[in-house]
Amino acid sequence: MNNTAEHQIETIQAGGANVYLIANGSQSILTDAGSKGAAKDILKKLRESGLEPQDVKLIILTHTHYDHCGGLKELQNVTQANVLVHESEAENLTQGYGGFPKGTNLLGKLVSFIGRNLARGLGRFEAVTPDIIIAERFDLQPYGIDGYVTPTPGHSPGSLCVIVAGKDAIVGDTLFGISRRSVFPPFADDVDELLRSWKRLIDTGCQRFLPGHGGVISIETLRESYERAQSKQF
Repeated sequence: MNNTAEHQIETIQAGGANVYLIANGSQSILTDAGSKGAAKDILKKLRESGLEPQDVKLIILTHTHYDHCGGLKELQNVTQANVLVHESEAENLTQGYGGFPKGTNLLGKLVSFIGRNLARGLGRFEAVTPDIIIAERFDLQPYGIDGYVTPTPGHSPGSLCVIVAGKDAIVGDTLFGISRRSVFPPFADDVDELLRSWKRLIDTGCQRFLPGHGGVISIETLRESYERAQSKQF
């Protein structure tokens, strides 16, 4: 599958968060790395998909919270893949701590308070030195993928989304696929930035949005949630 017009995205359940495999033979890409201990399940899924660990050439981090970075060190060791992160969160990787974002609802605020003040150890993961640090759009053409990585701050300062073939977007925690009513995340450091990122995602023309938590989100659902959020009714 080395033709850039082709792509296959597979979802891997990895310790409470979704990891996505963009399967492209010996040029395959993983987006996120799940929670601590998730690497075993991710590597198993790779083999079930007919790939070897060394076929993964790039691991993209949508952001550096522990449930998306916990398995990163083990995956990097086994695959020898390059690790890509936004410059705003590169230091988080080298320190092995991504912090806790602000809550956007009552439950989120409670969880955030506990994480920031009472359970900081929960947010830690094995430190990793990133190989690729970006501040703007990053083209995936060298990996044989018709797509790119783009900054979408809001949930966290360095949140990234991956646009594949102009129709699928892997969005990390920029969107949540848990509630039927809204895709608004329970955590976001900057809500205004988040909504601007939503608008950019809508403008990509993508029809499906693959979140870090929950199921696939349609463009119609995203548009409806965006309109409600603009009216402060999320």
